Amino acid sequence: MDSIDKLAKKIADLHNVNRNPPSTAPRIGTVADINPLKIQWGDHIILAEGKLFIPKIYREGYMIPNRYQATDGSMVEETILWKIDLAVGDKVIIIPDENLKMWYIVDAI
Repeated sequence: MDSIDKLAKKIADLHNVNRNPPSTAPRIGTVADINPLKIQWGDHIILAEGKLFIPKIYREGYMIPNRYQATDGSMVEETILWKIDLAVGDKVIIIPDENLKMWYIVDAI
């Protein structure tokens, strides 16, 4: 390796160290498919389910307690499944990790 190659490598290394990290700002994606879940971001990027962190409320939901008074005056205690189903075309807020490799679904909008 001659001195020009060493200099070029040093400049490339300095560039990699000093470049700005990718933005982790929230973005808006569109549900492109449900099973498996795919989110489209921009015109050409499709985020597959393996690259998404999907909140439990969209996957399986939560069982929440529900207590109310029946018409006969008795108290009824039950649990209700609270789950949000996404549909093709829904808009979601997505946030990438610091390497733009994994994406977090934050909420549907």
